[in-house]
Amino acid sequence: AQKGVATVTAVLAEWDWSMEAAGGQPSVTGAVTADNGQELLILADNSVCSGAQAWTVTFSDGTVHDAALKKQDANIGLAIFSVPRTDITDATWNAVKVCNLGNSNMVRQGQPVIALGNMFGYPDGIAYGVISSRDYTEKFYDGECGVLATDIPAVSDGTGVLFNLDGEVVGMISEAASGRQDEGDTQTANAYAISDLKTMIELLANGDSIPYIGIYGTSVTSTVQDEQGIPSGLYVIEVDPDSPAMAAGIQNGDVIWEVNGGSVTSLATYQKALLDAAEGETVTLRGKRLGSGGYVDIEF
Repeated sequence: AQKGVATVTAVLAEWDWSMEAAGGQPSVTGAVTADNGQELLILADNSVCSGAQAWTVTFSDGTVHDAALKKQDANIGLAIFSVPRTDITDATWNAVKVCNLGNSNMVRQGQPVIALGNMFGYPDGIAYGVISSRDYTEKFYDGECGVLATDIPAVSDGTGVLFNLDGEVVGMISEAASGRQDEGDTQTANAYAISDLKTMIELLANGDSIPYIGIYGTSVTSTVQDEQGIPSGLYVIEVDPDSPAMAAGIQNGDVIWEVNGGSVTSLATYQKALLDAAEGETVTLRGKRLGSGGYVDIEF
């Protein structure tokens, strides 16, 4: 598994002695996710993109290569970096392996896992533990992702790759995936479930944008429908400013029940319908808005 782990380091436009004292240029752990014949693609946390003018990738054999940012998505916090195959020697090729992305849906509470990466504030760390919980999801605009919570200690901004005992990637350790931890809590390495990210990873690896509307919402459960009379669908909690959703007139409290003719019964079905669209495509959303006489149909 370690052959598929790499360190992505930012080359900042501005550098001063305080950065040196803090441990050097910022870096995150990445996973080698694809070899398209022309370049190796590395999936990593996009926090390393802020303020950077260039990047380097350090592979498992210690060799350092210039890298380019192929695509990033600030909404989910992921980025794909590329290293040309022509820049990589045969010796490094033999020392590097493309990771096998496993099925995180099969991961269960209590299952042993291994974390590789920058969980402790320095690269090349290794730890093992168990899955402590599968009960949480992390929401972002237009979707959500399952979280694999572990009992592995980690610094607050730690990054890494979570593997099962077959050497398959089951999660990407990220600060964003640990959002439920409050200041003063014992920090643990929590990871985005890899199966929930595969469609988005494929888009980024192809250099495509992830379709985005800008709705932060939650599923309307049957209990909420019965107790509060809210229709089935996706309840809009917040609309991202300057987003397509804001421009279309979607408001907090609206309930979206259809996207491009497909029924929306939850956040998951809304996210899937959106991922079936393409950047630049015009999509039609149908929803309901509460008025003085009850909910009325509205189209965006």
